[in-house]
Amino acid sequence: MVQEQTGGNLAGWRALVLIGVLGNAVGLIGGAPVITLVAAPLAIVGVIGLMSARRKQRS
Repeated sequence: MVQEQTGGNLAGWRALVLIGVLGNAVGLIGGAPVITLVAAPLAIVGVIGLMSARRKQRS
């Protein structure tokens, strides 16, 4: 059961990273710094959460 929850968490964190990266790309290409300022922290938090969820999954 713990692995099922962690697997779901991994998918959620990956989605957060993907949204952040895509937001950064749109903001940089489109020249909209507000989008980049919002998306960058999302990507950073997503990467940190993904690393934490992977550690929990291994232990």
